[in-house]
Amino acid sequence: MTERQPGRLLLLGGGYEPFREYALRSIAARAPVALLSAVPVTWELPYVVASEVVDLDDRHVVAEAARRMRADGVLTYDERYVELAATLAGDLGLPYTDAGAITTCRDKPRLRRVLQQHGLSPVRFGAAHELSEAVRLADEVGYPLVVKPRALGGSIGVVRVDGPQQLASAFEQAADARIGAVRSSYAGVLLEECLEGPEYSVDCVTVGGHTTPVVTAEKIVDFHPYYEEVGHHVPAPSSPELAEAIELVVAVHRAVGLDRIVTHSEFRLTAAGPRIIEVNVRLGGDLIPQLGYLASGVDLAAACADVALGRVPDLVPRRSAAAAVRFFYPVGDLQVEHVGLDAPQQAFAGLERFETLVSPGDKLLLPPRGFLSRAALAVVTGADRRECEARLAAVGASVVCEGRALGPVEGAAPE
Repeated sequence: MTERQPGRLLLLGGGYEPFREYALRSIAARAPVALLSAVPVTWELPYVVASEVVDLDDRHVVAEAARRMRADGVLTYDERYVELAATLAGDLGLPYTDAGAITTCRDKPRLRRVLQQHGLSPVRFGAAHELSEAVRLADEVGYPLVVKPRALGGSIGVVRVDGPQQLASAFEQAADARIGAVRSSYAGVLLEECLEGPEYSVDCVTVGGHTTPVVTAEKIVDFHPYYEEVGHHVPAPSSPELAEAIELVVAVHRAVGLDRIVTHSEFRLTAAGPRIIEVNVRLGGDLIPQLGYLASGVDLAAACADVALGRVPDLVPRRSAAAAVRFFYPVGDLQVEHVGLDAPQQAFAGLERFETLVSPGDKLLLPPRGFLSRAALAVVTGADRRECEARLAAVGASVVCEGRALGPVEGAAPE
């Protein structure tokens, strides 16, 4: 039997080291962490006091392991396990948002229906399981529209459709989209009107029914008609339109019934007003919380630990700066030989972090053949957005991504 420590936190899934190590480091500084992982525990070991490898798809196995861990709170920042975390916390009588609210946010059509019922963020939409159904719904929604998986992250399988001739391929891509071997938790796809306008995100902390917006980020997307996220700037430039959008996000939290949770919501500023894209019931990805810490001093990952343990988190800003991340891609489908910088990292002003995300022999396939095929990332800080953008441009000009170009057959993604 594992000896219990005060304030022990049960974490479901360690995640991908380049994007989650900073978060686990902060969480572990706030509470002893017991980790349940679906894969052998490696990089997480310095940050955990106990760990087990279990089948995280088996609720009963997870519940048994959780009871052995005897934790005081449950937490996950992995999209795959947010519903499991809520259900498990409910079973154990630990602080967490109601599992039904979690499911509402994960299932994109269900979230749209709830918002519609509350008169929030009106968007034409429909859910389809067959192409024939999608054809009918597309006529009702109207072109241009966006097709996306019902529950999958990273904008994978999300594509703009400008006319009927593109619908079949877009429907197939969304229905078959996956992150590695992981597909959408819910069958079918979402069709919704195409929302035009700049896209942003806001990470919020909700405690006692009160939602506090903490980190706002401007999102940079590329690879039209897909929505690949290639960078983020924190903070997003303030404006009345942005303030209205953040008020909408807070109202959506109330409407859905979210509480005792840290969330990452995405929205667009359209000509008709702000419109919600999605509400992710977990810590934001793509290093956005780390950018928030660099820019303001507020540690969202630490706040996750506090909220999960029923504590009041510290959300007081300690500085006012800017931070940004950019992800670098090859110019075409590539089998990697070398990725790096052609100058020492210390030669770049404001460069907080540069990291390669691939190894020699890896294949990088650009949309639509592959998604999130990032060769490297850079995080910079500066006095404002303009300075960060200039510093990212300097780094980008020095990124070297070499390899063998892949043809259509040899670049095919594995089944």
